Amino acid sequence: MVVNGSAVALSERENGASPAHGAEVDATLYLVSPVSLESWFSYFVDEAAGDEVAFIGEQDEVDKCSIRMLLETQPASTIVVCSSHETLARDSALGDALRPYAARTIAPSATSVRVGGDKVEMKEFFDRRGFPSPRWARNPDARALGPDDALVVVKRRDGTQSVGTRLARLGDCALTDDELCELYVDGVEYSVVVYRDDEHELVFPPVWKGATSELLVPPWRRLRTCPDPRLQPEREQELRRLARAIAREADVQGHLEVEYLVTPAGEALVLELNPRVSGTMRIAALAARAPIFSLHRLPPLVADLRAARCAAEVPYDGPAFADPEREVFATSRLTAAGRSFAEVRGKIESALREARVAQRAA
Repeated sequence: MVVNGSAVALSERENGASPAHGAEVDATLYLVSPVSLESWFSYFVDEAAGDEVAFIGEQDEVDKCSIRMLLETQPASTIVVCSSHETLARDSALGDALRPYAARTIAPSATSVRVGGDKVEMKEFFDRRGFPSPRWARNPDARALGPDDALVVVKRRDGTQSVGTRLARLGDCALTDDELCELYVDGVEYSVVVYRDDEHELVFPPVWKGATSELLVPPWRRLRTCPDPRLQPEREQELRRLARAIAREADVQGHLEVEYLVTPAGEALVLELNPRVSGTMRIAALAARAPIFSLHRLPPLVADLRAARCAAEVPYDGPAFADPEREVFATSRLTAAGRSFAEVRGKIESALREARVAQRAA
């Protein structure tokens, strides 16, 4: 893992060594909500003796009694809760309930849940804190955004992964009470992932997600790369600075993705924040060569993580798989890393060919 240009080992295990005899082991209980993580989570963890992983799903309720029983039989000094969009509020309450059972519990904070789970709250948060964002409105003030023929992006206030998102003319957008709209802006989209807890603030290299278009193709259905060799250093620093500031203001505990649009004039606009497991975490972790779910084990650190590898990903519709030796992982996206983008392209093309052969043989 590269921090501000210097290689840093997460632990002795990363260098192939074992903890010294008698050394205290920081056992962690990972409570993992997103079902999509089940095929690749274990490859992005720095595992220690005594660690436990429980995939708790995304249903409305979670069995707290079973988790408490697990903690009584297998004590952990740290509890890490990995949330999806749908489980933010549930997992925040779960973290509060489990705090007496461990020295530290890392789970979504109440503030991050409020601004991350509701796009109206999110946009108001950006406005109050002075974070630049596309102009927006909801009923009955939408018509004040501009002329009737202005293009707007209509979003559901509780939506995620572009579900319910549509493009419309302002005069015809017909917003419901559960929707808001923002002015459509041309530009290039990026995401920056941040990890934050009481002792750490780590900002990953920006992920390039391509240009916006009036087709509204979701970023997870496009080519994505990390790093972006064309991104100017001063623009990268601006994206990182804003992401760090947003993480602090939203009291993020755990992971955060900040989504941006950079206009042709070079202005960085904040589109959304996602205080949870997000779609760009895997590609950012591969590029930084960081065990993204175990960063709480680092010594106290505030730093920028640099890209140590090239990584890219493309849409993928086959069965999920993990090939850590080749640095290739697939869920709804096929992600690969290598020493160069040419090497990464070869890995992706090879994996796609193999997947097609396997599907024909099935």
